[in-house]
Parts: sequence; C-alpha cells; structure tokens
Amino acid sequence: MSAIFLVLFFAAFYTPLSVVAAFALPVPFSVYGYRHDARMGALTVFVAVVLSFLFASFPGLLLALPAAVMGLVMGIAYRHKKPAGHVLILGTVVELVFVFVSVGLAMAVMQTNPVDDMVRGMGQISNQVITDMQAQLDNSLKQLPGDQKNSAQAEQLVQFRESLENMKTQIPSLISAMIPGLLISSALFSSLINHVLFRRIAQRMGMQIQALPALHNLRFPRSILYYYLIVLVLFMIKDVQDYRFLYMVVLNVMIVLQLLFSVQALSFIAYWIYKRNLRKGLLIVPVILFLIPPFSYILLLIGVLDVGFNLRNRFFQ
Repeated sequence: MSAIFLVLFFAAFYTPLSVVAAFALPVPFSVYGYRHDARMGALTVFVAVVLSFLFASFPGLLLALPAAVMGLVMGIAYRHKKPAGHVLILGTVVELVFVFVSVGLAMAVMQTNPVDDMVRGMGQISNQVITDMQAQLDNSLKQLPGDQKNSAQAEQLVQFRESLENMKTQIPSLISAMIPGLLISSALFSSLINHVLFRRIAQRMGMQIQALPALHNLRFPRSILYYYLIVLVLFMIKDVQDYRFLYMVVLNVMIVLQLLFSVQALSFIAYWIYKRNLRKGLLIVPVILFLIPPFSYILLLIGVLDVGFNLRNRFFQ
C-alpha cells in the first residue's frame, strides 16, 4: 500500500495528472485501514510519509501527511460500520488538523510558512491575469477612433482599468482572508472523493461500505438562507475590511455557504435527471460547469432558489 501511495504521490507531484492523483492519495490507506488494525496502519502511514518527505521535502510532507492519515482514519471508521456521513465529517476534520500539523512542522524546522507561499503564488497568478486584462483594455483604447477617445465607452474602459489596478492591491489580503474557507472546502471535497473511490474499490473486493444518501434526495434546511442573507448584509457594510477578524469570518462563512448552495443546485439537477429517467452521467456536465465562473453563479442562484422556494415541489408535483 505504501508503494501504491508513492506511485500516486509521484503522479501528483510530477505529472499532468496532479489533481486526479492528489485526490486519489488517501484511497490505499482507506483500504489498509479497513483490512488491518490501527497500529499497523499507523506504521504504514509513517513509512509512506517519511519516503514522501525524502523525495519532495516539506511540500511533499504537506501533501502526503494529511492525505495518508485521513485515508487511514476513514478506513478504520468504515471497518467499525460508522455511518457514511459521520465518516465524511471525520475525514474532513482529520485532514484539516494534519494540514495545520504539516504547516507547523514546516514553520518549526524550515522557518517558512507554506501558507504564505501558497498565498504568494495565488497572488502572482491573479496579478498576471489582471495585467493581461489591463493590456487588452489598453489595446482597445488605442484602437478607438479619434472622435471616440473621450466618449462614454472610453471612460468606462478607463474606469474598469482603474478598478483592476485597485484590485491588484487588495488581492493579497483577500486571498489570505479566504484561506480558512478554501481549506475547509478542499478537505470536505477530498473526503467526499475518497469515499466515492474507496466504495467503488471496496465493492469489487467484496467489502460492504455504507453509501451516502442519494444526491437527488439531498436538501439543506431553509435556515442556511437566512445565514447567507446575514452574511451578505455584513459584507456590504462600509469599511468592514478595517475589522480584520470580522472580515475573515464573514468572507469564509460566505465561501462555505456558497459551496452548500452549489451542492444544493447539483442536487436539484440530479433530482430533475432522476424524475426524467435520464442517464446519471449527465450530472457530469453541471459539475464541470460548476468550475467555470459564469456558470458557477447560475448554479449558485439555482441552489438559493431551491432552498428558499422549494423548486422541486413547484416543478415536479
């Protein structure tokens, strides 16, 4: 299992299959944790994490340790017949804890903060995107005819360019404030992917793993809509960014709630597919669209409407 883990680790670190391999990393240890006791599982995790550290230093540790421990803990929980929902939450919490453990080890030994490096890298990518957009705006302004240089269209382009320049200065603090919400969302998504992959493998190996409730039956309580409205009101308060802690809380709660509404939208689409007796594979399309910004906002709106107005009863009754 350590060897399989290392193959996936190398694929995650050094190949174009990085994202797929990274989410598959916990699976070998879920299998091992299901079939063996916790002591042997801990030893196997230790061996795999040490080898990962030797090959890729602290970046490798940051990737390997949370994934390996999460996989092992989820496998042990499945062996003890825990409900799938509880295992999912347990995996999310364990991954978050060991992400912070990995960051703490890196800070203690290397005197560097991997989170700061991540924020810096994301900021550089965002700045490059904004710079490219500004260059396109400059070209558009240059191509305007002489009689339109002072037109309303030109003024709008100039104002948009200035707003992009202001955005550049705000990006580092914004990304830094978003880190907790992004880590929670990532850990939850990683636990969910591990559950899906491990359950498929377990079924082929003759192991019975409890399934999560069908996606088309998933409904979040209407109360999360009220929380979202409160967060939106707080977010629109002038100078809320001056109160750093409040701003971080509001921003991260908004990220988590938007993720929940997007899942609600996917549940609504799955319900529509179920009622129409269509192929379940069609759900892949909205999942992909969920990653593309213009369509992700549409999915968010569908989720909000389904929570607030129960679209299923209105369209399918």
